Amino acid sequence: MQILNLSIQDVEDKISKREIKITVVGLGKMGLPLAMVFTNAGFTVSGLDISADLVSQLESGSTSIQEPMIPERLKQAVDKGLFHPTTNLKDAVSGATFIIMIIPVLTTEDGHADISIMLETYKKINAHAPKGVIFIQESTLPPHTTSGMLKDTLEINGKKSGIDFGLVFAPERTFSGRVIKDIEENYPKILGGDTENAAIASKLLYEQVCIKGVMKLSDATVAEAVKTFKGAYRDVNIAIANELARLADLYDVDILEVINAANSEPFSNIHLPGLGVGGHCIPVYPRFLIAGGKDMEYDANLLKISRGINDDMVEYAISTLNNYIDTWETDILVLGLAYRGGVKEYRLSPTLRLIPKLQSKGARTVLMDPLFTIDEINSITEDKIGAEWNPYSLSKYPIIIIATDHNEFKNIENHFNASLIYDGRYVIDKNKVGDTILLQPGRLILK
Repeated sequence: MQILNLSIQDVEDKISKREIKITVVGLGKMGLPLAMVFTNAGFTVSGLDISADLVSQLESGSTSIQEPMIPERLKQAVDKGLFHPTTNLKDAVSGATFIIMIIPVLTTEDGHADISIMLETYKKINAHAPKGVIFIQESTLPPHTTSGMLKDTLEINGKKSGIDFGLVFAPERTFSGRVIKDIEENYPKILGGDTENAAIASKLLYEQVCIKGVMKLSDATVAEAVKTFKGAYRDVNIAIANELARLADLYDVDILEVINAANSEPFSNIHLPGLGVGGHCIPVYPRFLIAGGKDMEYDANLLKISRGINDDMVEYAISTLNNYIDTWETDILVLGLAYRGGVKEYRLSPTLRLIPKLQSKGARTVLMDPLFTIDEINSITEDKIGAEWNPYSLSKYPIIIIATDHNEFKNIENHFNASLIYDGRYVIDKNKVGDTILLQPGRLILK
């Protein structure tokens, strides 16, 4: 169904009557939930992914993605014939009205977005996409990318944005563990189009599933800036908290007591310090802006410093432990591979930097995470250090480092017999550790 050049009323009618087809490219932890949001609203959705095993699994109505509401919605969508996963590009885009791209964006060593795979995907899809299709880019990109390289890739053989195809940037605004709720209920959708007609049509689409509505911004570049600037803002604020934690240790004050008191007034919102920042978003988006600023001969110094502070919290943990360890040639248990509690995600997790540093000092490291199997841990770390999560096995480790705030790691005081614990996520109650030395960033006064 070609709607790009229809009147607003006609576009709205076609969407409200579900006389359109949506194609979601990338059926991972963000793409599949998005597809399920649309099928749940009665839209027909084709899903394109390169993994034949994943597609086969989805066709049977099952998934390994651990997100609320996904299993039941997937089964319902398959049973009703509303969801059609495939590895066949031609089949996926045939008759599509909207093609939503939500595939991973890689990063080069100097911080630029590596979108070579994405551009190649756009080229292949563009060769088979129907005239008037609207491309919606959801995975995050640096400002000027959508109306720059993406548009240039699509404008071949005389094609023009706004006439032969639409192009919109509409970034996902989700948190692992609550993706569907975030899309449908928690925030307004934001988007910006390369042209006005594509933006309006996309706004009408998302309004069908987003309770908080849609914020249509000036253009795609503004929308890109919103997503990347917000990520940088969070990174800087976490860096402030980490810097204050280190100062608290020097001043011999309790950083949590300071934060709780300071945040009792509305002008203060000091974040919780920790072992560092991980994930697909917060450590990455500032680097996009740092690299982009450098390209424009601007030094985004605050963003660089903040990135350095957050990454250095692993080294701070090592240097703190060094003051309490007689020899590093001992068994050290690290609890947590995931970068955030309750989420089976490990990209840029501080643990991946912590383990090699411990081993370089001679430590014999063991890594447990209740969300990962031993084989998964060994594969990810490329080392045979994984152990099955079992609180009753904690007693044999003299030193424990808590790197993730999993619920399973709380209230473990009756299970460990360690002489020293470095709790990088504040999950241990200082009043329940007995003679164990408990170290937490910004709370060394409690040792």
